Amino acid sequence: MNTRSVVAAEKCPQCGSFDVRAIEPRWFAVEFDRRTELRSEDSGWVERIEFGCRDCSTVWA
Repeated sequence: MNTRSVVAAEKCPQCGSFDVRAIEPRWFAVEFDRRTELRSEDSGWVERIEFGCRDCSTVWA
């Protein structure tokens, strides 16, 4: 079995800390090829997610 997994950790662009939290309380759409299916007014999906650093309080999207 030749399967690779990729894991990406969000890192603060200001201080470089990995102590980061997601600010958006709803889930966001990952599968862009199905975006039209998932995009409806009541689906609860968001276009982007914001992150906040717990160390320096920087917020980014």
